[in-house]
Amino acid sequence: MRSKISHRVQKSRVLGAVLAGVVLSGGLAAPALARTARVPAAGQDTTNAQLRCLLDGVVTPPVPGAILTVTGPGRRFDGAAGVYELDGRALRASDAFRTASVTKTMTAAVALRLAERGDLRLDAPIGRYLDRKLVARIPYGSRITVRQLLDHTAGLYDYVENEKWFQYVLDHPDKTWKPRELVDWALRSGKPYFAPAKGYHYSDTGYVLAGLVIEKAAKKPLHRLYRSLLLQPLKMDRTYLEWWEPHRGPRAHSYIGERDTYDFNPTFDTFGGGGLVSTGADLNRFMRGLFEGKVFKRPATLRTMLRSTPQSVKAGAPYGLGIARLTVAGETAYGHNGFFGAFQVYVPKKGVAVTGTVTQSQLGAKKETSRFIENALLVALGKPPADLCKRQ
Repeated sequence: MRSKISHRVQKSRVLGAVLAGVVLSGGLAAPALARTARVPAAGQDTTNAQLRCLLDGVVTPPVPGAILTVTGPGRRFDGAAGVYELDGRALRASDAFRTASVTKTMTAAVALRLAERGDLRLDAPIGRYLDRKLVARIPYGSRITVRQLLDHTAGLYDYVENEKWFQYVLDHPDKTWKPRELVDWALRSGKPYFAPAKGYHYSDTGYVLAGLVIEKAAKKPLHRLYRSLLLQPLKMDRTYLEWWEPHRGPRAHSYIGERDTYDFNPTFDTFGGGGLVSTGADLNRFMRGLFEGKVFKRPATLRTMLRSTPQSVKAGAPYGLGIARLTVAGETAYGHNGFFGAFQVYVPKKGVAVTGTVTQSQLGAKKETSRFIENALLVALGKPPADLCKRQ
């Protein structure tokens, strides 16, 4: 039976635009690193009990399962609830999952590492790295820079916003997509949203191009760059770029309504803008490493990454290079989420990282998923809502 699902309401975008009740920040201040006291054992027990309550509460139909990892000064929580697949075994905190657009933060981090090495210039036109014939086909192609691909100010039409593309993916789950095919679909399906630097519009097309730029600049495949620059140094041993690398352990089933997407060919979302498979613990390790000086050689590089563009602030969704900024209970946080339910958030001032996934992408589950992520952040910050778990 043909599964008709509108991608416009299904495609989970920037974290700050998804969390219900979270205030978006408009400031451009650099993050302060954590200098917080360790949580006493009794307080940690209370916090963990609250997080367990949230996990158990979010797993109600149609949500099959959820994974949550929370770390901070003197605290750690690794939990899972629900099932690995419908009518299957219990989900484990160690199970991996598709991260989808959470990958964008890693892609931007790789680009910035290449920039630190002098292999890539953020403000160079993409024509410096991409095939001339391809650039000539891209509207404003000669004016678009690498930075604009990463911060979504290039104005490129997003193929994911094309109803026919999304339905084609659903109807042809076994198709192997090449990165250029995704770009081609965008070029023939829609016009630019604006001229480069004249606005902000989230675009997976830009990140596919960014992946091509990165490979050209480094003269290495994208999956090898993720591994050498991020995954190996941070000991993210369970994380891999699906299709291009072998699986590294069990991967949880993700659903769109009742449809199990486990066997979908991942290449519709595995180049630059998505594709990494990870775990709650590995994503947590990445966010902590990013903010604790383990990814970049220079502190200024992180500031460059986190600096939200004026265009995105004006649009109400502050976004830097592959990462969103939001405010939670008065605290500035940074992170990203993905279509399949993955999320990663870090609060620099408190040294708190919240990562995980909810394995349901159906529109009806989004509200509860957003509330779950928001409440997990509030609990991790020691500011649980008064009606905690009563609404779950």
